[in-house]
Amino acid sequence: MSVSFDPTRAALRLDAEAFITLTELSSVTVDDCDTTLGTLVEAGVVTDGVPHPVLRPGLAAVSDSTASLQVLVAGPEDVRLHHGWLSRESALLTDLGDGTYDFAAVTAEFVPESIARLTRLVPRPRLATDTADLAETVVVDEAVLDDLASNSVRARTAGGEALADLLMPWPAVAAAVRTGTWRLSLVDVTFADGGRTIARRLAWVDTDAGTLRVEVDEHGPVLVPATTTELWRAVVAILPGPVEPRTVARSA
Repeated sequence: MSVSFDPTRAALRLDAEAFITLTELSSVTVDDCDTTLGTLVEAGVVTDGVPHPVLRPGLAAVSDSTASLQVLVAGPEDVRLHHGWLSRESALLTDLGDGTYDFAAVTAEFVPESIARLTRLVPRPRLATDTADLAETVVVDEAVLDDLASNSVRARTAGGEALADLLMPWPAVAAAVRTGTWRLSLVDVTFADGGRTIARRLAWVDTDAGTLRVEVDEHGPVLVPATTTELWRAVVAILPGPVEPRTVARSA
């Protein structure tokens, strides 16, 4: 069991079991003898049976969100799955890769910036697509994308090799993938609208040499060069409702 809490900074780090217990406090009866609850009490997260006041806005977002967010970030070393609950006051559960998570409230206008931070969306070289000998898109099999996002190191390695073979129109990007400096980001947002469930996904492959967005055409998934600015705007666009995010640096 792992819980650490700094109320002065509203900084909470905990494992999945402790997070589930914390979120259940307002909806189900938790046994006072529950060792997980005892750990939360000892850390100051729970007092007199209720969460600390600085945590309540974030927990309210979890229990009464208008949309759910998942951000999967995969690379050669590991796969991390971050969770979000979106509302006027939103909340993020950030996967730290060691079995623990940071939990924090975040206002709606900072959600895009948080996604950019989790996916390490930073300026990259612009990939040319207007030269006759360069492809504008590359078809990628869904199995390759599945391998890149797999929890299996062997599958991710195989996926990286297959991806590098596909990226020969951009030799620098292919070389970066072969050296293991690639990252796949999947951003999924789900929300209800007019009685329907709306699901939106944004995906891209990032390397130091450039970035390619995953899109779908008549052939299936394709990789298309994208700038940081284009991806930033796409992140904002898939979120429900109006947001007023801060700007990020443009691609080189």
